[in-house]
Amino acid sequence: ITAERNKVLKCLYDAPPLDWREIFESYCDVGRRIGPYVDDSTKLILDAMRQGKQIVYEGAHAVLLDVDHGTYPYVTSSNCSALGLFTGAGVPPTAVQNFVGIIKAYSTRVGGGPFPTEQNNDIGNYIRERGQEYGTTTRRPRRCGWFDAMAVRYAVDLCGITHVALTLLDVLSSLDHVQICTGYKYHGSRLDYFRADMDTLAEVEPIYETLPGWGGNLAGCKYFEELPREAQQYVNRLEALIGAPIKIVSIGPERNATLFR
Repeated sequence: ITAERNKVLKCLYDAPPLDWREIFESYCDVGRRIGPYVDDSTKLILDAMRQGKQIVYEGAHAVLLDVDHGTYPYVTSSNCSALGLFTGAGVPPTAVQNFVGIIKAYSTRVGGGPFPTEQNNDIGNYIRERGQEYGTTTRRPRRCGWFDAMAVRYAVDLCGITHVALTLLDVLSSLDHVQICTGYKYHGSRLDYFRADMDTLAEVEPIYETLPGWGGNLAGCKYFEELPREAQQYVNRLEALIGAPIKIVSIGPERNATLFR
């Protein structure tokens, strides 16, 4: 294989050839170092379950990036929703009792694809700057918009979410008003359910509900009840729309800025 790759490196890049022995020894050394940490994960987890231990599974990306249930083709290459947990970890569905969904207090999207609630205006810019919505590695600016309860409800239903952690509520502070997308209008009719279909989402018109904004710095709040009344109203309305209890509210990056309800 190295001989074949060396031909490509030489012809296309005029690069020096690779020495397979050096590569082989390097990876053998890596194998020896990680060997003690490699195990049959299914057996390991099932044994822990039988012993009554608590197990936390963590997923990445977002439901709408799921290769089967997301907004194809603007997806990743795996089942990154909760549905991929069982094949990924090698455990039965009974292994999990609680599913915690992590959502932002507004909507963002990276790259192309349909985004019904996008605010390509001063509101979107305000959210982007306040929330530092830039790619961690690329620093590419994320697209920002109002909270899309239609999309979140779809994620909640699909993944069987039992608890929700709402993050970045502080980013919306100081706005005169906030809006929530509660439905879509499609070809003149109200569409009361989310369809993970690119063509449909490209044509929908969001139906908004407007709530009063709130001012001030939320950093001093230690309990949910200490938040401005309008902020509490916003969270309670989101909770009713998405169909799952919001048990955690984050109002900043610090650990003590996490409020448990």
